[in-house]
Amino acid sequence: MKLILLCVVLFFTSACTQSPEPINYGKDACAHCKMTIVDNRFGAELVTAKGKIYKFDDIICLRHFEKEHPEQKENRIFVSDYRKEHRPMLEGKDVIFLRHGFFRSPMNGQYAAFASREEAQALADSLKVAPVSLKDVN
Repeated sequence: MKLILLCVVLFFTSACTQSPEPINYGKDACAHCKMTIVDNRFGAELVTAKGKIYKFDDIICLRHFEKEHPEQKENRIFVSDYRKEHRPMLEGKDVIFLRHGFFRSPMNGQYAAFASREEAQALADSLKVAPVSLKDVN
């Protein structure tokens, strides 16, 4: 009986994970615009409280999706690190964004995510832009 209970608990907790999953670039489609996600510098994911994962080709597509689905609450956002192709997705609340025409993102959002202010600062200085947090990305 204890084994069955443990299996049931493990099943339900694993089904409700709030972690991102790898984007299959060149195959996965953006949940908002339906375009194939191809540029690994700009990918983004929204993970709902129930563990449903939505993938996007650009943080702006993710923001548009959020506006169209206001019923979604307690979501976690993950983004690709602009400078690190093979680094795991970063949690949106922990990253710094830069916005500039230099960043030719798929939906022309022009935002790039960086793991830290230090990683973003030199590029921010050269582009003459101010780093922003996720709450300022719209």
